[in-house]
Amino acid sequence: MIPPALLIHTCSVTHREDTGEVDAYGVPVVTTTTQTGVKCRFVAPKGDLKVLESGEHVTALPGVLFPPTVAVTERDVVSDGPLGFDKTYTVKSVKAVYGPTSISHLKAELEAVT
Repeated sequence: MIPPALLIHTCSVTHREDTGEVDAYGVPVVTTTTQTGVKCRFVAPKGDLKVLESGEHVTALPGVLFPPTVAVTERDVVSDGPLGFDKTYTVKSVKAVYGPTSISHLKAELEAVT
């Protein structure tokens, strides 16, 4: 398990779930639940940068590390991070990182929304 001393940030995670219903316009109805004060650690991509003639292009997304007990899935929204990560993000993918005998932590790749 990830040492608590490494979880130096907090954020909010908004989980979006389809209800299986659609509204009058055929759009799926989604319910949301928000957890605030979630312990985490934001990480910036390292070394995954391509320099193009038009400028720089990031080939890796910023991420956030969570303890394995946090329920986070693709399409969830992460917000209220620390300075430098104080935007609203959509979770693009979640990967389990394994330690010697069990899941150490979860790493979610983020895409900035605002």
